[in-house]
Amino acid sequence: MDQNSTGFMYLENKFPGISNAKIKEGVFVGPQIRELIQNVKFEDQLSEVVKAAWKSFKSVTTSFWGKS
Repeated sequence: MDQNSTGFMYLENKFPGISNAKIKEGVFVGPQIRELIQNVKFEDQLSEVVKAAWKSFKSVTTSFWGKS
């Protein structure tokens, strides 16, 4: 993810304890992923290309974990 994008900045503010390197590479743990899946505001911050990838990831993840 581009470090200058609104999505990246949103993640920096949402998870201040995570390094920029981890955010850039998308290194998150289960509780953080679940929180983002339930967060409608996050999706609004993404570019169209990243949003499409996020929606695919979200679909696979919710199928695997269920709706929890």
